[in-house]
Amino acid sequence: MARVTFETLPAETCEAIVSARPRLRPDFRRRILHAFHADPAHRPQSTFGNTKADAPDRCEDHYTRPNFVRIIEGSPWPE
Repeated sequence: MARVTFETLPAETCEAIVSARPRLRPDFRRRILHAFHADPAHRPQSTFGNTKADAPDRCEDHYTRPNFVRIIEGSPWPE
């Protein structure tokens, strides 16, 4: 199955989607990022490996995103 992205859709389809679901308020991108962050704000570590993982990184001044490679490399489990 082919991957569907904005770039692979015909322009008419993109226009139809946007007109069917208009952004009713200005600064949609900023607002949606803050909405993504609001849900896991009290538990940012729970976003590791999912689509909300970037929100705490962008919205929290002192948040350090877990690094999957470092977690594996620093694992206390024996080889």
